[in-house]
Amino acid sequence: MTHHHTQAVAEYIAGARFDDIPSEIVEHIKLMILDTAGAALLGAALPWSAALRRTLAASEGAGTAAVWGTDLRFSPPTAAMINGTAVHAFEIDDVGAGGHNGSVTLTSALALAEHRAAGDEPLSGPMSGEDLISAVTTGIEVASRVGRCVGRIPHTEIGFHGPGLTGTFASAGTAGQALGLDAGQAVDLLGHAGQQAASLMFTHHGGMGKRLLAGQAARAGTFGALLAANGFTNAPNVFEAEFGGFPAAHTGNRGPDAYNLDQLAAGLGTGGSMTDFHSHGVNIKMWACRVPNHPTLEAIKSLQGRHPLPPEEIERVTIPLAGAPFKNVGWPYVPTTIASAQLNLQYVTAIMLLERDVFAHQFTEEKIGAPHVLEMISKIEIVHDTSIGRDVQGNSVELRLRDGTVLEEWGKVRGGSYAGGNENPVTRDEVVAKFRKMAAGYLDAGAQDELIELCARLESEPDATRLIELMGSGAATPGAGPRT
Repeated sequence: MTHHHTQAVAEYIAGARFDDIPSEIVEHIKLMILDTAGAALLGAALPWSAALRRTLAASEGAGTAAVWGTDLRFSPPTAAMINGTAVHAFEIDDVGAGGHNGSVTLTSALALAEHRAAGDEPLSGPMSGEDLISAVTTGIEVASRVGRCVGRIPHTEIGFHGPGLTGTFASAGTAGQALGLDAGQAVDLLGHAGQQAASLMFTHHGGMGKRLLAGQAARAGTFGALLAANGFTNAPNVFEAEFGGFPAAHTGNRGPDAYNLDQLAAGLGTGGSMTDFHSHGVNIKMWACRVPNHPTLEAIKSLQGRHPLPPEEIERVTIPLAGAPFKNVGWPYVPTTIASAQLNLQYVTAIMLLERDVFAHQFTEEKIGAPHVLEMISKIEIVHDTSIGRDVQGNSVELRLRDGTVLEEWGKVRGGSYAGGNENPVTRDEVVAKFRKMAAGYLDAGAQDELIELCARLESEPDATRLIELMGSGAATPGAGPRT
């Protein structure tokens, strides 16, 4: 029952503090929090979010934690699930480092902040902005290391949704610190998180199940923290157990050589150095689709900036992909659901060429099967190129025009901070503009300004639940803003 790796992660959850976080990471996390709030406003009014709220309103009693954009209140785990589902409701929330980070960390932290404010044990009193930033960062750092421990095997070889698995640990790390758990309790929390973590890839291709993956992770981590806080224990070796432990089970029980337990605590708790923090790898999306599609969209955007590219002049588009992205997004497009369209490279490439954007309005029931979109899709060939190495970041796009002109461009995912080594990160101005785009129709300009300003000064805010107040109680009303 050795568990020193689990113990090290637990000690980090219990001991991490705001003062240990580099200022560059603080600024990046504040932008992620703003982006998450915007994604929640956009997602809360969508049909699947409304269906989840109806289900829970009919089956659960009221609690202390708000459902953002509504007058509803539930228990912290349930509120975290509903809000996490709203954040991840339209594939527009952040991704990278620990997974879909805001949907599982901010949701858990704020639900427990209200739990604390209500005077509930074990930790009562307001959660400050510093506390919130620290809790969110802690969750991301924990989840990133769990992801590195098991590598790509669960996601690309077995069929688990990686962010759904690691997202449970992100929520747990955040929730554990938000509740002030000690290291012993955090060991139990990690056991509860590993026991509940689940996310299957089949949900990507039909129905509303994909929308719930982040929400169920947020619920599991929040619930696990409350269990641990109230003395509900678990086995202490969730990472070390060679049969049925989290790494072993999610690498197909291939043995310890399939995962690397040393990754779990690598760089944790050292503090002060950017290289010790994985949170700079949180990527804020500019496109409402799955991340392996983004390099292609960046390449097309670059080409569109230099060439007219009228859609009717495009004869052929060829996109070579390595094995993992080909498996994840390169399958032949068939119009079924909006979620499936958001994951498919042929669809998002076609809609980018036709409309020069891939955001909420590019995904409607009418567009995903429209004849002119399907015609453009017929010109797009996705090729599995076995010569592309697994470590290659990005992909090329070749456009052949009717006059014989051939244009080629390389695209890469944009995202984290310059300090994190990203050559072309998303800027603060872009994040603010994206927030306004998501919040338009839900909040007026003055309310948007106030929320933007609060996030900018968040570390000096005495009560982080002010964020919830600023999201407004009517934002999730169907018809309140843009519908897709």
